[in-house]
Formats: sequence, structure tokens, C-alpha cells
Amino acid sequence: MTLYHVFTLGDAGIPSVMVVTAVFTLVASSLYLLYQRLLPKPLPGIAYNAEVTRSLWGDASSLARCLSSNGEFSGWLGEQCLKLGSPVCQVFVQPFTRPWVLVGDFHEAQDILMRRAEFEKPQFLIDALQGLGDFHVRLRTGDEEFKYRRQLRQDLMTPTYLNNYIGPFLHHKGLKLINLFELKTNLAKGRPFCIREDFTRVVLDVMLYHAFGEDYNESALEPQLELLANLPSSSIPEGLIDDPATFVEAPRSFFLELLHETAEVLERTTVSPTPRLSFWWWSKQGWYKNMIAEKNRVILKQIRKAADNIHTGEAKSALGHMMMRERAAAEKKGREPDLSNQAMIDEVASIISFSALAWVTKYLTGYTYAQSKLREELYSAFPEAVEEGRPPTFDNLRRAKLPYLEAVIEETRRLTPFVIVRETTQETKILGRQIPKGTQCFMVSAGPGMMLPSVPVDEETRSATSRAAKPWGKWDESRDLKLFEPERWLTPTENGGVVFDATAGPQLGFGMGVRQCWGRRLAQLTVRTLIALVVWEFEMLEIPDDLGGYAGVDGISREPVKAFARLRKVNPYKV
Repeated sequence: MTLYHVFTLGDAGIPSVMVVTAVFTLVASSLYLLYQRLLPKPLPGIAYNAEVTRSLWGDASSLARCLSSNGEFSGWLGEQCLKLGSPVCQVFVQPFTRPWVLVGDFHEAQDILMRRAEFEKPQFLIDALQGLGDFHVRLRTGDEEFKYRRQLRQDLMTPTYLNNYIGPFLHHKGLKLINLFELKTNLAKGRPFCIREDFTRVVLDVMLYHAFGEDYNESALEPQLELLANLPSSSIPEGLIDDPATFVEAPRSFFLELLHETAEVLERTTVSPTPRLSFWWWSKQGWYKNMIAEKNRVILKQIRKAADNIHTGEAKSALGHMMMRERAAAEKKGREPDLSNQAMIDEVASIISFSALAWVTKYLTGYTYAQSKLREELYSAFPEAVEEGRPPTFDNLRRAKLPYLEAVIEETRRLTPFVIVRETTQETKILGRQIPKGTQCFMVSAGPGMMLPSVPVDEETRSATSRAAKPWGKWDESRDLKLFEPERWLTPTENGGVVFDATAGPQLGFGMGVRQCWGRRLAQLTVRTLIALVVWEFEMLEIPDDLGGYAGVDGISREPVKAFARLRKVNPYKV
């Protein structure tokens, strides 16, 4: 073989080096063009970090570093608006997709949530909440079925239902929780202990009573109380005064355990980058199928009991009220009521989060002046309870004006926000910026004006509905907005007192508009009642730094990474 044959290709006589070079150049050019095509593409007229558009990963690496260090997803979003100095900006978190639009102005976010019909629940959240089944929060706002499901539940958040039915039971469980904390405090001998499971147990009991009433008599809290009441102090592993004491946990029934596991699956699915795929994987597991089957079995049994009870014309549970609503709607439309369909099952099996209780406890531990001030308000509000040597009754608590308690809860909610997302159903504008259809818009609840300094807004760019709306108050930004200060929510009165003002400053805690959290009044009542009882009976002492802190994780709610307390019994009855 000659040198010529080595360097030629076939009869064409084209040098192979040239062919290879041409192919390499074509491939390299194609890859470069593909790379350029896949780079983040900013939406025109919206602020962004130009540097990240030169990487396929955009802002994802910055977000990943933030999450690995402190888990503050909400805080990271807010920082982007502040860095770019704009109330509307864009970030590139998901490669090869349209950027997220961040709304870092409370009044515009409020307008979007309350008055702008072109913003809907995003599809990725509908996918992420598949574990809730046919629950109405997964339906689009404009769907008739969504409106009907909300009507089914409309009796369940009325003052009459909450105060006459849920409240007394909630107070009863609160006293049981106090008993449990007293047992743990005595056994711990001054050491801190985790309170996460205790709050979870009491919330499970409240949720089940709300759903089924007295027809369901299993308890998550009672077995733990019974277990610790018979536990010798010698059974607690020894440790130093700052080492957390650990306690044996009483097993929960299969149904109670599956409710807890369902919440865990929801959390994992919500934060997944591919929620639909993640849920598909969970749904194929045998343990998950068993969970769903057991949930449906138990609820169908309760539905049959409730169906028998409502013939008397009286409903004493969420299920009973919904069934009576369904029966009335069916009669109005001339059809047979459907009292045992899957939708009814999924509407009943909704979940309340315990996280607000843990957060309030953490902030009262970290800010002892606020804890003392709250305890003083409670003792002053109920002198007869102090004199009689008893905690306040539920009727005492619900009738009393307790502005500092309300302020403590609201300030905790302000500092522990979770992100609210909407998707545009048509092309629209936010503060004058053009937003395409199908864009994910994040209301930055930990952003400028709420937990960070405000960024300037051209008032002329606001929507007509935003300009026409009555403005809420603004926070005093000369003070650190990340500090826990319940006094922000208090307005002085002419007689020298204070009143709680829910509109004192921007807050997106429960969302707004027709899609705001449907169970907010029940959640508020739960936190208000239980925290009042805990503060009445216990002082929350300082805990080690490694057990404290305010780091949280975003999911279906914002959960604290750590939930510990060191309690000491106080005696308001001792003169």
C-alpha cells in the first residue's frame, strides 16, 4: 500500500484528513449552535443576572448552594429581587425551560392573588399534590367542580362550627398535651427534648375529630401519654444537661400511621423536580397501595356511619356537614345524592400541618421578652382562672381579646413563609413587564417589603385593580425585618391599650383570594388555643445553639429543621 492510498478515500480521491476535519467542524458547529440554543433565554424587559445566561444551568447552581447551606428557598428568591434592584425579575432554575418570574412587591402579589383571573394554580403543583387524590385544592379555580367542592365545605370554617364543636375538643386535647409535656419535663430533669412528634400527635387527633367526630375513637396522643405515665425515670438514657432527652414513642394504629406517611410522601413529591414521575414511582410501591386501600376502607366505614346519623338532621363532623350539603344539592337538581364516591373520601382525608406550633415555640424560646409579655397578657386577661387555680377554659380563650397572642402568631407566620406560585393562562403584564402565557410566577413572600428592604416601584406601572385597592400598611424598614417583633402588629388605642391589626404590614401567610388556605380559621384556632395553654403552664428556657436556629424546609408548608424545647413548669396560682 502506497502513501497515497493511506491518505485518500475511495475513488473520489478526497484526502481523508480533509473529510475528518470537515466532519469535526460540522459536529462542533452543530454542538455549539445547540449549546447556544439551550442557553437560558431571558424574557425581554425583565431584570436578570446576565452572567448566569452563559451557563446551561443558569441560576440552578446558586440555588443548590443556598439549599445545601441553609435550605432557605424562599429567602433565596427574595435575595434575587434585592440583588437586581427590581420588584419583578427572572431566574433560570430549570434548564431548557422558560424562566421563573419573581414578584417582589406585596401589593402586586396581592392583586395577582385576589383580583387577576389570568393567574391560575400551576400544573406542576397539581402534579405534586397527587397524593391528595381528588381533593379540591388540585382543581383549577375556574372549574365548576372546584366551586362545588368549596360549597361542600363552607359550613366547616364558620364561627358556630369551630367554637361550638371543634373548640371544646381542641381545648380538651390541649390539656392532654400539657399533661404529656409535664411528664416529659419531669423525666428529662432539665434537659431539652424534641416536641415535633408531640405536636404531630395532637394535630392528628384534632384532624380526625374534625373529619369524623365521635364516630372515630382512635387517638394518637393518648397512647403516648399512657406510655410515659408508666415510664420510670431510669429508662431515659443518661446525658449532660444540654443533651436532648429521648423518649420511647408509642406505636400508632395503621390508619394513623398512614396519614402521617401520606404527609411525608406529599412533602417529598412537592420538592421533587419531576413531581409526576416521583408520584408515579410511589404509587407503584406495595406499601403505598396498602396505605391508600386502608385509607379508603376506614373512610368508607365512617361515611356509612355518617349517612345513618344525618337522617336525624344533625351533623357533628366535617363528613356529616359535607354529606348534608351533597344531599341538599342533589335534591335541588333532582338527582340521587352520591355520598360515597372517591371525591368525598379525598375531601375528608385532608391534612393539617403541625409546623406553626413548633415555629411559635421556637420563637418564644429565642425571644424570652416576648414569651414573658405573652404570659403576662394571659394571666392579666383571666384573673379568675389564676385565683381558682386552673387554666382558662375554651370559652374564656375564645371570648377574650388577646392582641399580643395574635401578634405572636402573625409575626411567626410572617417569618416562616412558604412560596405561592401562579401560572399565567394568557399573555399579561406585571408592573408593566410583558409576561407570556404559561409562565410560572412566584410571589416572593420572604422578599422585599416583607423580610427584606423594599425595592422601588413605578406606581404608574401597577394594574388598574392594584391602584384602586386600599393599600395595606408598610413595615418600618429602619428596623431589621428578619427580627421577631410581635409589636409590629399592634396599634395603640386612645385609652392607652393596643389592638391587633392584621393589615399593619404586608403578609402572605395563608395566601389570598379564592385560593387562600381553606383551613386557615381552623389552623388559627388550633395554634391560638394550644399555645395559650402551653405558655400558661410552662416557661420555655434557653436551649443549645445546635438544637435551635430558625432553618426551615419548604414543602406543602414550611417545616422547621429542628424542633426542641426545654420546659419548666410555672405556677401562676402561687401568691
